[in-house]
Parts: sequence; C-alpha cells; structure tokens
Amino acid sequence: MSLDRPRALLLAALTRDPLPTRLELHALLYRVVARCVIGIRNCLREPAWQQWAADLDMQISLLMQEPAWATKLAEKIRWIPERETDRLLVFSATVLQALDRFHRERHQEVMATQAKLPDELGGGRTLFLTPPQCPIEDLIPANRRLGRGTGDLENDPRAVLDLWWHLVPLEHEAVQPEIGRLDLSVSQELGLRLQSGDLRIGVASPFADLDYVIWPDSDRCHAVRGTPYRFVGMVPEGLAEAREILETMLATCARERIDLLCFPELTLDTSLLGHLSLLLKTKNTTLHPLLIVAGSFHMDAGLGRANRCSILDGFGDLVVSQDKCTSYGIPGEQARRMHPDLLKKLGIDERGGYEDISTSASLQITETALGRLATPICLDFCGTQLRDLLVQARVNLLFVPAMTPRMGPFYSRARELGTQSRTTTFVANSAWLLKQIGLRSRRQRALAYVPARKGLRGGGQLLSDHLALFTIRELLGLT
Repeated sequence: MSLDRPRALLLAALTRDPLPTRLELHALLYRVVARCVIGIRNCLREPAWQQWAADLDMQISLLMQEPAWATKLAEKIRWIPERETDRLLVFSATVLQALDRFHRERHQEVMATQAKLPDELGGGRTLFLTPPQCPIEDLIPANRRLGRGTGDLENDPRAVLDLWWHLVPLEHEAVQPEIGRLDLSVSQELGLRLQSGDLRIGVASPFADLDYVIWPDSDRCHAVRGTPYRFVGMVPEGLAEAREILETMLATCARERIDLLCFPELTLDTSLLGHLSLLLKTKNTTLHPLLIVAGSFHMDAGLGRANRCSILDGFGDLVVSQDKCTSYGIPGEQARRMHPDLLKKLGIDERGGYEDISTSASLQITETALGRLATPICLDFCGTQLRDLLVQARVNLLFVPAMTPRMGPFYSRARELGTQSRTTTFVANSAWLLKQIGLRSRRQRALAYVPARKGLRGGGQLLSDHLALFTIRELLGLT
C-alpha cells in the first residue's frame, strides 16, 4: 500500500491479522512521517497544534501500555476525516514520538535491532540504532562548536521531532551495515585515556622506498575498464627492512604513548600483517598502541579476492575486518597522463586498469567508547556509495586507509561528514604511491579532522619519516 495514503495505510496496519508489533508500527510511522516532515514541522510551529499534540501525547503514552493498543489506536484514526490532512500528520508524528519513548525505555541497552514490514504494508527493513557515544564532540569548547546552516535539518524527522532512535531504511542500500561492539576492556580504556588526559593518534605512512609485487591479468583486459591488477605482496628483498621499520615504529608508539595507530591502503601484506600481530603480542607491554587500523591489502577471500582492512587490538588479536566496497578504476584518460614507470609497475597501459577484487556488500560498524567507528577504504570514504549510510547510521569516528594522488576529496568529505554527523576523521595515505608520482608533502600523507571550527589538520607532528602524531587536545585547541 502506498505511503501517499497514510490514513488507509495505518488503518490497514492496525486492523490486519496478525497485528503489527509496536516495533513494526514504529518503523512504518517513521517512513510516513519522513515523507511529510516539512508539513509536520510547519504545523507544530502553531500554538494550537502544539497544545493538541501535547494532550494527545498523554493519551497515546497510556494507550501504548494496554493489550488492545492497536484496536484503540485504529479507533482514534477513524475519527480523523480524510480531508483533515494536517490533523493526521500531527497525529502520526505524536504516535511516533510515543513509540520512540516506549522503545527507548525497553530497549536502550540493545545496541541495534531491526523491523521488517510485510509486503502489504510497503515492505522494507528498518535498522534501529541507539545514539552513538560522542565524547570527542562533547570536549569541543563553546567558541569552536559548529553552527548549522539554515534549513539543514528541515527534512530530518529525528531532529524535528526530537527522536532518540536513529532509524535507517535498508532495502535500497547496496551496502548493508553490520553492527558490532569493541571488546569492553579495550573500549573503556580508550575512553578513559581520552577523558583523563588526551588521546594520541599515530598516522603511519611507511615503505615509500620499498616495492611491491603487482600482478596484472592482461588476459582479462576489458575494453572500457582496462587491465585488472592486484598487489600480491612486498618484494622478498624488502621484507627484512619492512619488518625493521615496523619494530622501530612500534617502539616510537610506546615512547610517545600512541593510543591508536592507522596505516594506509595497500601497505601491509599478509606477511607484514602477521609480523605486526606478533610484535603486538610479544613487545607491546604498555599497550601503546591499544587499537591498530592495519591499513589494507589485496587478499584471497573465498572464491575471489578482497581489498581488506584489518583492525587489531593492542594484544595483536583481530577485532574486525572490512572489505572494500568500491573497486578503484584508472580510466584511460588518467592512465595516459601517468608516468610510464608507474604504468609498468601496475602492469597496465594507456587503456587504464582496475583493482582485481570482489567488492563487499557490508559496512562494519563498531560501537566504542570513543564513538561509532567504521574504516571505509579510500574511495569508499570520498565516493558516493557509502556517504548516505554513514550519515544515517550516525557513524562519528572514521579511520580511513587511503592510496590516492589527491587529498582534496578527503578534506572535503571530512568537513561534510563533520557537519552532517559530527564525525571525527583520520586518513592515512600511502607514501609509496606519493613517491611514485613525485609528491613529498607531509600534508598529502596524513589528515585529521574534528567537528569543530578550524578542526582540519594536514600532516601532523612528524615523529619519524614514517609516523605522524595528532592529539585530540591539540586538534580541539585545548593545549
């Protein structure tokens, strides 16, 4: 049944067999209200409608406790004539607010839940998410807080109606969220470090002077996309030096009391990732770092290959992994402008090329004491596919492994997500690629953004040729 006929739709929902659950009605009403939110906002600016909604709210809150709540709610809708559109909209918004409170009281300890609507009510799945923790945003001084532009929130039901839950319609999302929680002891320790002193973030860009084995597959060259290629691993003669660099970097992290460490895209191959895990298990006695976004690399993944980012804790154990959702392509026009030596390394020609990977259909979202964390890889961050999902799910802490010749799109997206979701972002860019194209600027290797005025920084404090430091207090102007 169409959302354009909300009265008939709600009556159908409340009189069907079986009756909807309160959670299903919550999801349905959110969809109805989202289509009419401007009209609802305009009504609720009028004192007469405000008073009517307040009186109705008391009735609905009591009604929701009764066994026959659906039948009595249907009776109230029948009393609203078809032509009184504004009354029906305000009624729907008031019931949605009552359900939001009802489910908050009963499910606020639940991290996430879903409701699936039957086809006769329009179908679709809705993800219910609790608000994320926002300790970094809470530390922003009043004079550095971001304002909102006029009209930014006029289409947001949650803001207009002061709803607690974040509802994310899922049926049209090509990438689906997967919700998890960081180990409680690791999460709490990170939260304590932020609140009791400072949080120190290391952005690593190692191995600029080393090299990788890269395999093209010219037999599968595509007329439009060019040649598929994949990074296989560090060249064997560079592995010993790479391991030494990792050991030195971890020693610097311990000395400088780094709490979180982020590596770039296509940097730590399987061997180096294993070595990093071993170093953390055997030498990270101070638990600095405590959480490591170990960049990404092309790996075997079942029947195909993936560009996979691994997150480790300070004990060297795998916390979560995220596969890239968007394959990077080098169009022919760009390939013809690239240096011949880089084309040769990648094994492509003037027709261009693309990552030889299977793309992921899921985004791993991890609840932590620092915020709602995700690690979109390069184009997943600055492209369009995941943008709306990141905003709707209120992901507010991002660590981004990147391999890019241009950081401009990353600066722009960090600012945009900061405004929309109050998101803190750190980006680690591949020093290896920057060397291939002749760029040496520190600002191209590391980026940090906190959702505050003048909250964007490039480069960071250089601790070594391979490691830059950002601190939350410095980014917030609290030092």
